[in-house]
Amino acid sequence: MKNNIKKYIPWIILVLLVASLGTWYYLSRRVSEEQLFLYDSKIEEALDYEESRDFSMAMKRYYEAADVVPKRIEAYDGIISVLIQKDKLNDAEEVIKQSAKPLSNDDRSTLYKKIGDEYYVRKLFDKAHEMYDAGLFWGVNNPGLELMLGKTYLNLGEVSDARGQFSKSLYVGRDLEEANLLLAYIDAIDNADKAKSTLNSVNNSEEMEIYYEEFRKTLESLDDDKKFNVTKLARVYINNGYPYLAILVLEPQRKDMSEYLEGLYFLGRAYYEYGDYSKSLETLDGALTLGGMEGEIFWVKARAYALTNNLEGAINSYDSAVGYYSGENFDTLVEEYFKFLVENNQLLKAEELVRSLLIAFPDEVYLNLLAVELNYMLSEDAKVEFYLDNLEKLREEVTFVKNDEKDFLRWRIATLIDSYEENTEGSLTEEEATNVEKYMDELFELDRYNPYYRYFLARIQIAEGEEEMAIQSLEQAIEYDLDYSVTDQSLKLLSSLR
Repeated sequence: MKNNIKKYIPWIILVLLVASLGTWYYLSRRVSEEQLFLYDSKIEEALDYEESRDFSMAMKRYYEAADVVPKRIEAYDGIISVLIQKDKLNDAEEVIKQSAKPLSNDDRSTLYKKIGDEYYVRKLFDKAHEMYDAGLFWGVNNPGLELMLGKTYLNLGEVSDARGQFSKSLYVGRDLEEANLLLAYIDAIDNADKAKSTLNSVNNSEEMEIYYEEFRKTLESLDDDKKFNVTKLARVYINNGYPYLAILVLEPQRKDMSEYLEGLYFLGRAYYEYGDYSKSLETLDGALTLGGMEGEIFWVKARAYALTNNLEGAINSYDSAVGYYSGENFDTLVEEYFKFLVENNQLLKAEELVRSLLIAFPDEVYLNLLAVELNYMLSEDAKVEFYLDNLEKLREEVTFVKNDEKDFLRWRIATLIDSYEENTEGSLTEEEATNVEKYMDELFELDRYNPYYRYFLARIQIAEGEEEMAIQSLEQAIEYDLDYSVTDQSLKLLSSLR
């Protein structure tokens, strides 16, 4: 009997072992499902907070989700998304290097691309290259990152490396079409026929049709006149964000273009966009001797002088650009010049600029807004009211674009609240109170996440003795302020309440 029992002992042990493993698997799976449910719930909450610009709570939920399931990408992707919106790219890099270590190399590569793309959009190509290079883990397949690395090489002037990237066989779909188009761009530098062949080697989708058709027509228009040919190519390269390619085709023809205005303009502009400001200024000076395109040329010169900290050269060039320019982007030029003057504390020059333009264009909304902003900085209260009244009348005649409407409301509310705070009796008249409420409601309706709305609301709450509510409003103002336009004022006010 004992021998029979001993014979079955191994089988009994095996059965118990299998049962134990089955129980462990069931329990571990159940816990995993609970974790996934909790993870998904926290991600959903975080996304809701992020959408409502409550970035602090969004970050908290994302980190909580990452603690629950450390090996999934969504939480870290959300964290990096918030940090990018708050202009904290260095912190975003640290998240990948430190917190996101549990992720797979594929997922970390995706996150590096996300940060690299932001640097690329900002034209910080060295940093973009650093991020893309960091995301090239051994064995990882990330065609999107490889394509962006190639585009970065083009903008860094490393054309051979760019060609190598675009020639890889890993692309499909839109990535393949874009890589092929960029190969055609490179081929066209010295071989238009090869560029045509490359361009036609891939059937492009409707999404890419505009780019393929543009370059196809450009290649078909090339003839025996080299300086005209390279200028046509350069226009395509510059307009699509590849100034170094424009330099490569234009510079060899520079001597022959000494009397060709458009060619010299595009070469000067290409040098500017590539970041070689001295060559840009030298080339554009040569273009000015030919006459024509003065507005465009002086505008590029002004930017080049500004980026080399030549204040006098920038002001003189901006003045000339404003005097000559007759294109559809005149308002952009004026606003850019005005901002440059204000940033460099040239308020009298800014006043001269705005005043002279308002004489010629008294009904331009953007000029009246600039006049309000300038005179508010100069504490010229009567002039502020004068231009705000002008804008009130213009609102009855024309429909303001959304940003102009928000700017008008911001300045109108600011002056009313200033009056409220300066009033020795400590209260607004019934009419003023009604106007503040009306304008605040309009601003909220236009943009519920407008940081100025929260900042103004806090000031009203402080005046009414509601300091705890004011603290909350100021914290929201700081949270919503993605371009840091009202953060300093909010922090200063916040510190006075704590």
